[in-house]
Amino acid sequence: MLKDKDIGYILHKVSMLAKNNFSNKLNTFGITIVQFSVIKEIYYYQTNTDGALGLSPACIADRLESDRPTITGVIDRLESQGWVDKFKNPDDRRSVLIKVTDKAIGRLAELEKMRYESINNIINGFTEEEINTLRNYLFRIENNLKNVQ
Repeated sequence: MLKDKDIGYILHKVSMLAKNNFSNKLNTFGITIVQFSVIKEIYYYQTNTDGALGLSPACIADRLESDRPTITGVIDRLESQGWVDKFKNPDDRRSVLIKVTDKAIGRLAELEKMRYESINNIINGFTEEEINTLRNYLFRIENNLKNVQ
């Protein structure tokens, strides 16, 4: 089979192009895609719950389907750049909780605009029906991969 017709090759190539496109946009803010995902996850938790306590690194890792050491490193870098703050967990002295800072809250609208621009680049020229079909196919692929042991 020719590589340009191989589904794995196409998925990989499209994924890399989409990631590079969005990554280049985020570079203007000095953050990575993973850092953006962490900021967004914490922010939406804070705004969709009382948000008083924040999220633990373990909870962030679970929600983003990542490992804790990776997320801990991401949080450390975000903290040093002023995007998040760490607080002692009042329910567990051994852990910390993470909240986004005013800097992150103030810039999230711009970051989301960049994300939407990247998505629009991906779906440019597709009809609404084609977008829905593509989304359904991608969900099926995701479910197939989650069920593989």
